[in-house]
Amino acid sequence: MRLGPLLAILFAGLRRNLAVTSAVVITAAVCLAMLGAGLLLRAQVRTVDGYLLNQLEVVVDLTDDITPAQRAGLMDALRAEPNVLAVRYESKEQVYERFKHDFRASPEVVAGVSPADLPAALRLQLADPRRGDEIVVGYTGWDGVEAVRDQQALLEPLYRVLNGFSVAAFSLAAVQAVASGALIYTMIRVSAHARRRETSIMRLVGATNATIRAPFVLECGLAGLAGGLVAGGALVAAKVFLVDGHFGHQTTFPLFGWDAVWLSAATVVAIGALAAAAMAVLALRRHLHA
Repeated sequence: MRLGPLLAILFAGLRRNLAVTSAVVITAAVCLAMLGAGLLLRAQVRTVDGYLLNQLEVVVDLTDDITPAQRAGLMDALRAEPNVLAVRYESKEQVYERFKHDFRASPEVVAGVSPADLPAALRLQLADPRRGDEIVVGYTGWDGVEAVRDQQALLEPLYRVLNGFSVAAFSLAAVQAVASGALIYTMIRVSAHARRRETSIMRLVGATNATIRAPFVLECGLAGLAGGLVAGGALVAAKVFLVDGHFGHQTTFPLFGWDAVWLSAATVVAIGALAAAAMAVLALRRHLHA
């Protein structure tokens, strides 16, 4: 079929089914926006992980009665670990200075602590900070060791929250995808019924199945594309007004960049158009027999 007649049939069908098409666009936009939000939350997890991973250390708190020989032996054993890049000793005074810096926003907390209250420590830089639990298990209980702390464990609550939000977003997207599929199926049935006479005439003059089905598939593909564009616009707006506008002033950790937004937006646009067209093809197998 030539492009001109195909576009004429396409836009005529869109006008006839404007209400159903609008519902498909809105439902697809909500579904794809949830999918995009999940993708951006995943990107934020990767951003935080990449930023903090090289800054994480394992801290070995020392008892007050540890002897110089015990400390030297412990440091030698730690340096011999293949995953340990460096071992740095911090005295009580140095630990206290770090404590004052970390809690500088809470002077009442700092006021109640003195250097004598804090243990001296060994701070370990690891080649692979994700394997810090090996040091924790291997050196907990050593003579002169009060406790072994893996700083990565401090990030687990943050990761759980971000992963929980992303799972929730993906779950909502799945529910909305079912609703979108049902609307697309309804759209095909309505369009097929409204154009049954045109379809019969096209068959009589020798039109192929692909020619007959092309306008229906294009209608659904355009509806999915429109929903994807709306969802992509929502992701861009969220980056501008929510991420950069509301959270942009925090300095705790970096936020995902525009590359993640563009990738997520392109993904939801492509999925919207392709999934809607694929659903149309499946529906046409039943409602437009050759």
